[in-house]
Amino acid sequence: MKRVTSWLQSIKIKQIITVFLVGLTFLVGSAFDIHGNQLQAQAEAITPEATQYKVEGRSEGEVKVDRIKDNAEKSAKLLQDEGLNIKNRAAEGKGKNIFENIKEKLNLDEPIDPGTKKAGEQLIEAAEDVVKAPQKALNDISK
Repeated sequence: MKRVTSWLQSIKIKQIITVFLVGLTFLVGSAFDIHGNQLQAQAEAITPEATQYKVEGRSEGEVKVDRIKDNAEKSAKLLQDEGLNIKNRAAEGKGKNIFENIKEKLNLDEPIDPGTKKAGEQLIEAAEDVVKAPQKALNDISK
């Protein structure tokens, strides 16, 4: 038992943090496949022997680039259309004041419920009691 306690005392926090960070790095690296095929260099063949085996056609990278471009164009068009829709809705709502719209949605024109008023008054009284009790105690002590 003494060996275990002396060993625990000899471990430094820097060692623990280092081991934790190394383990975390390996877990994150395996989760995102950092060491996989995705990070291999894509170089153009220079020698005649290498170009001899080159397959004609579109590479996988070119297909991905085209797909990304198409998705970017579609997203830009959707954003532009949505922006126009928002502008049109804002133009339609300009006849109404923003504050009137909020007042209508929150029902601020309706009177406050008597039960709500009573609960609010009780909370105020309780808060006053909480504040006055220490003040009264201080006054009693100082006398």
